[in-house]
Parts: sequence; structure tokens; C-alpha cells
Amino acid sequence: MSEERFNLSRRKALAALGTIGVASAGAGLGTSAYFSDQETFENNQLTAGTLDLGVGYSTHYSDWSDGEGDGVSDVQMYDGAAGETGTQSDLDPGYTGLPTNDAWLIAVPDEDVSTFLDNTQQGEEVNQGCGDVGALTQADGESAIIDLGDVKPGDFGEVTFDLELCTNPGYVWINNPGGVTAAENGVTEPEGDDPQEDGDADSTDPADVELLDVVQAAVWLDDGDNYQDGGESPLLVDSLGNVLDALNSGNGVRIDGQNVALASADNTDFTSPDVTRFDTDGNGSYDVDVELVDDPAGSGTKVAHATSGGMNTTDYVASGVQVGAEMGDFGSGAALTYEYYEGPDNARAAPDEVYLLLRESDGTEHVVYRTSNDERPNGNLGSPNRPPGNWYTRNVGDEIRGTFAYNNGFSWNNLSTGGNHTDLTSDFAGDTEIVSMAFGKGGLGGTVSDVYYRNPELDGSSLGNFPTACFRGETEFSAAFAWWVPVDHGNEIQSDSVEFDLGFYTEQCRHNDGSGMNNAAVAGNQTDDS
Repeated sequence: MSEERFNLSRRKALAALGTIGVASAGAGLGTSAYFSDQETFENNQLTAGTLDLGVGYSTHYSDWSDGEGDGVSDVQMYDGAAGETGTQSDLDPGYTGLPTNDAWLIAVPDEDVSTFLDNTQQGEEVNQGCGDVGALTQADGESAIIDLGDVKPGDFGEVTFDLELCTNPGYVWINNPGGVTAAENGVTEPEGDDPQEDGDADSTDPADVELLDVVQAAVWLDDGDNYQDGGESPLLVDSLGNVLDALNSGNGVRIDGQNVALASADNTDFTSPDVTRFDTDGNGSYDVDVELVDDPAGSGTKVAHATSGGMNTTDYVASGVQVGAEMGDFGSGAALTYEYYEGPDNARAAPDEVYLLLRESDGTEHVVYRTSNDERPNGNLGSPNRPPGNWYTRNVGDEIRGTFAYNNGFSWNNLSTGGNHTDLTSDFAGDTEIVSMAFGKGGLGGTVSDVYYRNPELDGSSLGNFPTACFRGETEFSAAFAWWVPVDHGNEIQSDSVEFDLGFYTEQCRHNDGSGMNNAAVAGNQTDDS
């Protein structure tokens, strides 16, 4: 690597959170196919509702400057092969990887993460939430939230967007509406000598600009703490160029969860604190989803609905929440519960599987699951004592202790070891963390899924809502975008510059399957009223 100082030109990354949100004039960017008008009949009036997206953000950037480690007890650098980053399995127990656990350059103790982030914070715009009609914080137009002019190998950063849909539920996509502007900006002598430099000195073709290939990026649904934890899984991890291409395709990438082919699924995909849809037969379709719907019992609240839309399918879906308890709590009688309601079309088990992500003190993780079919207790298919059409409580805490109210023949299955457990409190140490809990619905033999879920709680305290494919109105959620420059790259990126936009697009959920019908392609110059 050359000793010459890198001189990357002004890099206006993440510029212009333009085209974020939607106003009451339309339900999205571009042609309004939903929520678009007011119609008046004689002596009656139909008034369109509103759908608006409020956005705030906070940004962090690490360039190894003095002061970043102030108050941080330890900073570990990944010492693997050149060009590689660490993964979760490389982390020491009690450490968090940055910029992400799945691709980390440094790791700091869990208790010091917030201090490190405070030391590296670059900017912040607080989401002011929803007013009487719409979002009080808008980010339309030019708003460069990261503007870096001297990026070097080993640098990394992230931006976490804090979002809130006002009034009505909506699907949300993160996108790159304006594409990419890139330039070589000339070729310096050391850059020209680098064997990986292949661009014309005056080129503005992104294919010639090595910075897009060298810089790596990740996108994930975050809990608002600005780093990947609690079972959060990236929706995208790739070169910056490939990530931006994905975000520039169609409406972008929906951030309400992930689609995973079962053949390539990780065990932790079943316990991720979002919606994970599984394609079990490899046909590329995901026929079971978790929708946000009205309570079928008529309470007027919104609940999660695992449904295949009446289709008999082998596909599967899971939706999880973070727990953060220790196994010893359950040995002392702690309660971990959620409620379920079997719909009229459900063809098999209810509530079906519950999954737990366990993390031992040395960092070893286990994903365990247990099936319960309360409608047919103890495996007796002819004697249901919990008829469909009512809300029931599943006490997962009792099951953790090996007390099974239903289906006594079904033990806990350990996906990580292939073993089985009856009493988890006996098989795992008291300081084993229960990181997250998820329900799972579907059937490899084919089934029609129609079960509702709500109110996950730990000892009576809410764990939030089970994530759905549609974000709830007036509920905050966050999305993170991280980037880093691997340490083995150098001169080929000298003087390169890249500029791009990030935006968010939303559509109403009602009468909408979430396929993104409004905007076949999102243009960078579109606004709320386009």
C-alpha cells in the first residue's frame, strides 16, 4: 500500500433524503393508486384518509481519530485475512461488532457501545412524530446527512433512520431514488500504479469507479440503538454498488422483514425480531405472511395475522420480538406469554411453533423450538378443548420449565445441536440469555395458515408487538444503513467520488398486497405530490 495520503474528493454520501414519505394528496411517490382522492355524494361525504411518513436520523463515523475510544474499556480489531471482516461467530462473549455484528472491523464491550457511538456521532435530526394531520418532520429535498471528503481504508460509519407512519398503517421501502453519480476525478500516480485500477481518468461511468466496488454496505431493520443486536439480521450485505443497485430497483427493498429460501436459511432466521418469510419448496414464492389486521374478536385494536390467504402451501413464516431475560429467571417462575386466536380457515396446529434464541455466557447460540397444538391437546385429534374463535394465552415460561399444558409428547428441539430438551432451565446455565422469541406458522406437509397473535409479555410487561408485513400507524421503527472500507484496499480508490440518495417510500396496507403497485420505478426528482 502506498504511503501517500489518500485524497478522496468530496463524497456526498447519503445526500438528499428527498422523496421521503407521502402526503394526504397521495399514498406515495408518483402516480397515486391508493388513498388519492375525496369523493362527495349528495348529502353524504367520503373523505380520503392520510398517510404520511415522519423521519429523523442520527449518523456516526469512525476514522480512528483521537477521542473515539474515550471511556471505552477495550477496542478489538479484527485480525483475520486481508479484505475480510469478522462475523458474529468471531466475536468474543460480551462484545458488539461495528459497524455490524455480521461484518465488523472493531469490537467493543457491550456496555461501552453507547459510549463509542456518542464519541463518533456526526449529526442528528430528531423525528418529531405525528401532529394532528401529518408528520412534523419531513426530509424532502437536499439534505446531505453524511458528507465525507477524505475516506480511507478502515473507516466506517452508519446512519439510523427513525421513522413513524402517521394515522394509517403502511408498507415501507428503503430506496435509492436518484441512482448513483460517480467519478474517477483523474488518476493519481499511485492510483495508476495499483493493479486494481482500471478506470479512465475522466470516467463518470459507475462501472469504472472502484470506490463503489471497494466500499461495503449493509441495511437492516433496527431497534433504534444504531447497531446490530438482539438477533437483528441484515436485509442486504454487499458492495456499495450492488446495495445501491438493489435499492434502485422498483420501489427499493421493503424493510418489514426478509424473504429466505429454507435451503439456505440460518437457524437465527427463525428468531429474528422481524418478519421472516420462508420459501420451503424453492419455487421463489413466499405464500405465508404476517399481516397487520383488525382484531377478529372485535376489540378495535390491531393484531398480527399469520395467513396463507386460504392457500394450501408448504411455505412458512416467523415473527419475533426481543426478550432479554436470563434462564435463571424462569427457574424462579418468570412468565413469558403471548396470545393467539385460531381463524376459521386454519387447517392444522394452533398456535404451532414457538422459537427461542438462547445465548450462553461464552457466546454460544442455540435456536430451540417447540410445537404446541392447543386445539388438540396431548395429541388427541378428536378432543379439542380450546375451540377456534377465541383468544387464548400460551405460557412459554411454563414450557421452558418443562411443564407442557398441551402436547406432552413434544419436547424442545435444538436446531443448533440436533438434540432435544424437556426442561431448558436444567439443560442451560442460569446466566444463559433468552435473546428473542418468535412464533412460527406453516407446515412442510402443506397447510392453510390462519392464526392471529398479540401481546407478547415478560412477567406482565409488554415486549411490544409482533412485527408484521405492514407497519402500524403512529408507531416508531428504525432502519440502519452502514458502510465500511476494508483495510486491504488502497490506491485504486484515490480521488474517486460517489454521490447517491437514500429515500423511503410508503403505501397504504388496506386493499394492498405489498408488492409495490404505485411506483414501478422511483424517480429521484419526484416529490410527495408527484
